[in-house]
Amino acid sequence: MARCAYDGEAEVVDALEQLPFMPGENKGWSKIDFTKKTETFVPDIEDVACTYSKLHEEACSAKTDFYTDPSTGYSVYTEYAIKKRGKCCGSGCRHCPYNHENVKDKAKHIQQPAFLFEGASDGDDPLFASLYSIPPNSQVKILFWSSGKDSYLTLRQLVKERMTSSSQFHLILLTTFDAESRIIAHQEVPIEDVVRQAKHLGVPLLGVPLRRGSGESYISRIEKGIAAIHKQVQDCDITLVFGDLHLDHIRQWRDEELKQYKLQYPLWKVPHEELIDDLEKSGVDVTLSAVTVDSGGVLREGIKFSRKLMTDVKELGIDEFGEQGEFHSLAKVWTVSRERALY
Repeated sequence: MARCAYDGEAEVVDALEQLPFMPGENKGWSKIDFTKKTETFVPDIEDVACTYSKLHEEACSAKTDFYTDPSTGYSVYTEYAIKKRGKCCGSGCRHCPYNHENVKDKAKHIQQPAFLFEGASDGDDPLFASLYSIPPNSQVKILFWSSGKDSYLTLRQLVKERMTSSSQFHLILLTTFDAESRIIAHQEVPIEDVVRQAKHLGVPLLGVPLRRGSGESYISRIEKGIAAIHKQVQDCDITLVFGDLHLDHIRQWRDEELKQYKLQYPLWKVPHEELIDDLEKSGVDVTLSAVTVDSGGVLREGIKFSRKLMTDVKELGIDEFGEQGEFHSLAKVWTVSRERALY
């Protein structure tokens, strides 16, 4: 239970600490400062011990309808049981094989990859087709979307490519988020904000929840997301697109782990000066959503990312685009028209 602060509270605490039967601080108890902001940090999917994925596989192999979750003790429907039902029930089941097609509020409830936004209708005159307007055998680029400036600038680069190339392609955004908190790891951005971005831009959005404690790898979850796209767009030719700027080890990891796919890095080695020029041209407000380094107050959550901020952090020896993970951002694309945001 949280306690309320009141005048004289410090004196009461001091008096309690003087009682002879009270152990010393950090010997069975410690102070909690309720005035400090609660951390919402979401760990990577690999950072948590594996638990229920193997149990589910064994239950399906045995053709049983349930298994017991080792963390909660609850009985959980297996994919085998749900397939016998023949359709999505709309409840957001953990092992739904139908990509939660009947779940109404997908952002809040999905546990498997599902489309959180299917794209703008034809009446909205979108640049990119809605999901159900993409014909079979199409070229589809899947942009890994973090909600921040790098993925946003990558989108603008793809728009330039599409407008100047004779080879047309369709676009789908893919975002991963923690299945429990509904927060994008590291970015500290709620999935609802990403849905808002996609709706304003008019681009289909696939959500891939990362389920901590499941025993599934990040790559296996991404592959399930790509499979969900193939269900909707038959025989499509897929390219995975990333907003990486200059970290060689990250690119090498992607090239190795995703070598079965075509990969594209539109912003690779593009000078920061060109990137900030394009960001300013867009008119979109970008604010910091998370800060992971001590900058003496120069970097703070909620402040605007700008050319001046780049200069200030560079003088501190911090990557001016936060490419080392020093800070993360949210591109508020809704602050300008769709046309200007896209290009």
